[in-house]
Amino acid sequence: MNPKSFRLKVSAFFLLFLLTFVQITNARPLRQFSNRQDDEKVKKLPPVNYIRSRAVDIKNVSIDLRFDWDKEQAYGATVVTLAPFKDLQKFNLDAASMIINSVTLANGMPLKFNYDKEKEQDNLEIMLDRQYKRGEDVHVKIDYRTNYVNKADADTAIGSFGRGLRFIKPTANEPNKPRQIWSQGETEFNRYWFPSYDTPNDFRTSELKATVEKPFMVISNGKLLEVKDNGDNSRTYHWKMDTPYTNYLTSIVVGEYTEVKNGEYQGVPIVAYGYPNEAKEVAETTKRVPAMVKFFSEKTGVKYPYAKYAQTMVEDFGGGMENISATTQIAEMIHDERELLDEDSDSLQSHELAHQWFGDYVTCRDWGQIWLNESFATYFQALWDEESKGKDFFLMNDVRSNQQQVLNTWNQGNRRPIVTKYYANKDAMFDNYAYPGGGAVLHILRKHLGDELFFKSLNHYLTTNAHQPVQTEQLRIAIEEATGQSMDWFFDQWLYKMGHPVFEVTKSYDSAKKQLTLNVKQTQKVDPNNEFPQVEFFRTFVDIEIDDNVQRVWIEPKAENTFTFSSAAEPKLVNFDYEGTLLKELKFDKSVDELVYQMTNDKDILGRRWAMSELSKTAKNSQTSATDKNKILAAFNAKIANDSSWLIRRAAIAEISQIVSPQQMNPLAEKAAVKLDEATVQVLLKAAKDENSLVRADAIELLGATKDTKYTDLYLSALNDRSYSMIENAAVALGETKNAKAYDAFVKLTNTPSWKGRIAAAGFRGLAALEDKRGLEFALKTATDKTQPANVRGAALETIAATSKGDKRAFPLIFDSFKQALDANNFNGLSNSVQAIIKLADPRGQEAFDMLKEKFKNQPQILNFATFLESQFKAALPKQ
Repeated sequence: MNPKSFRLKVSAFFLLFLLTFVQITNARPLRQFSNRQDDEKVKKLPPVNYIRSRAVDIKNVSIDLRFDWDKEQAYGATVVTLAPFKDLQKFNLDAASMIINSVTLANGMPLKFNYDKEKEQDNLEIMLDRQYKRGEDVHVKIDYRTNYVNKADADTAIGSFGRGLRFIKPTANEPNKPRQIWSQGETEFNRYWFPSYDTPNDFRTSELKATVEKPFMVISNGKLLEVKDNGDNSRTYHWKMDTPYTNYLTSIVVGEYTEVKNGEYQGVPIVAYGYPNEAKEVAETTKRVPAMVKFFSEKTGVKYPYAKYAQTMVEDFGGGMENISATTQIAEMIHDERELLDEDSDSLQSHELAHQWFGDYVTCRDWGQIWLNESFATYFQALWDEESKGKDFFLMNDVRSNQQQVLNTWNQGNRRPIVTKYYANKDAMFDNYAYPGGGAVLHILRKHLGDELFFKSLNHYLTTNAHQPVQTEQLRIAIEEATGQSMDWFFDQWLYKMGHPVFEVTKSYDSAKKQLTLNVKQTQKVDPNNEFPQVEFFRTFVDIEIDDNVQRVWIEPKAENTFTFSSAAEPKLVNFDYEGTLLKELKFDKSVDELVYQMTNDKDILGRRWAMSELSKTAKNSQTSATDKNKILAAFNAKIANDSSWLIRRAAIAEISQIVSPQQMNPLAEKAAVKLDEATVQVLLKAAKDENSLVRADAIELLGATKDTKYTDLYLSALNDRSYSMIENAAVALGETKNAKAYDAFVKLTNTPSWKGRIAAAGFRGLAALEDKRGLEFALKTATDKTQPANVRGAALETIAATSKGDKRAFPLIFDSFKQALDANNFNGLSNSVQAIIKLADPRGQEAFDMLKEKFKNQPQILNFATFLESQFKAALPKQ
């Protein structure tokens, strides 16, 4: 599963809002391992989770379904084929929240059964007609109906997936929502719509028949054998998956779709099922999938192994889910050609596709091993970025990003090994250690082994364990068998124990000996207050860049290592950990001149980016001289103007923004006008015409922070850019000028048709920044017009909050929108309404944050974010 690039499965829109919180917490200094006994209470290990025992081996499930849309129920008959591990006359299945009508043998002979509706596991006990021998096949048919009210659950770690089958229908608040049914099986939720053994340590085949009214389609796993017209305006779809796989990957989607054929790979059809009115955009968004299939097949040495690969778009989904041969995707994944100027969905699509090998072809045996699914999909998503977007993009947006996410999680005090059997909640295992954490370790492994041995090892791992549940030791053994290298130490320090190295590096040059000396200390400390196993000192290769030469050294597992290098002259550039391979913290003090030189000349993009971050810290330090601060700003301006990488140009704009206006990090806070020197202004004016749309948009955003009316014409011109990001940033910048020309421009935007209402929403956000009360009535009308796209109504709420001081209609409307979004777990709606509540600053809004904290009290990450939002609300309240 993958909700956008961050691998916790929550709404993709919510992730954009959550990113703000992540950036703010990332800005804090990272904490090392605690070495104080009184830091906190000892953190005991969570409960141990052993692999579930099985009495029977499930061979196949054959599911036959019909649906009651009004009651939101499925009427099902499932035939389970199984064989006992030892002689038995009764066994149990998982069948949650069902009404069991009957249980029979396949030949119709009735069987006695007991059903415990209060339980969710082993709760359907079936008494067979006789004792069956070990290995003897038995076919049992269960006739049932589902009985689950399938609103998204607040007590899941995901929050936006729900359990089992989800019925999507038009509502009073969203009358244009399509009718759909979709399933979500991971972790163990398929037991809510068919009886099964619903734990990942068992593989079986499947067959699914589903009868639906025309024009609905049914998409499921494997090959479509038949579509039967029943002559009563209904059709029965018959799908069959004859390759064994685990239970949670069985899926169904029902809806009205257009099939978009992307092409094929070696005879395997690759298709996408999108909405009939979005066929062009679906084709454009998904057109690179055949190339991804080819790339992953060649990299793993295992040809894509199933009868087809399909992606199906659905509403109210949490991201993407790698159901075998039939990925379910969030509908917001689809972009039009203008949106594709700024962003694509390749990360989500490649992540879910990679799961067809890592997660489906082989599947983690238990949830403590989930990294075998999610980390591999994360890293193969990164490999596709490297292939399609280049090495610099891969290093910046994947390698560096993965490491930052893990270090941020560590900094927040959430700490565990990547592989562990100690956890309180299996759904909470889908965290930053399972996704970017393991992805970062796989990159270290690749650099340690080299590409040839790395991919040879993965091929051996896949082919040796094909169509089986796996655990981490099988990966280690496969690597050792493929390479001849001992890997137990590597797995021990990076996977079975928690932590990361904290390096303190110093350098000196002896001109007489013409020798450079690097002293490398490991300063991390074992935390005595945490019972998880920890690494005291790490051992690893590290690449050292000295001017244009890269040398590899070996770090011994001890407090201090010293290395010497011959050098005819004192090096101008020393880069510790060339290309940023290691998951680490690094303290390497350098002068401003050294850092400017590295940022300007390092061939390693991560070396340039590290130097940029160090310079930014220096510039923000009150002890730094004005001369050095000016030198740093000049160097950043040079990067914006001249760096060959748009990633660095964009990063330089971000660093200047943080230096001149730290509050820019928080989009919820009120911001004073920013003062920019003339040199920076000229560079930004040039950057506003950059070939990359995101660089242009960021330049406009920083200029907009000045709130200076002299840039009005620039912003008005930018409203005609092809990039939606440019239009959105220009609208807010124009609004902040409070210029009289802005109102008419914004009204025009709100009436401009665009993909998912992106331009209209930009117009309303401009009106919110303008704070012109003429926008209130217009916004009130739009916010209550249910035919408008949800994001347009959400942007209208912002306008209402900004223009309605003293108007009694505002708070009830905004608060009602919040409650509706909260009830439906609509995180996009929550984002819009919470921002409006903060902007309005009505004391009654406190109730919204109380409700948020209560609903998400069992989801620490979202709870922390809700608390952060509450603090922003309290800061915005009028002072008493």
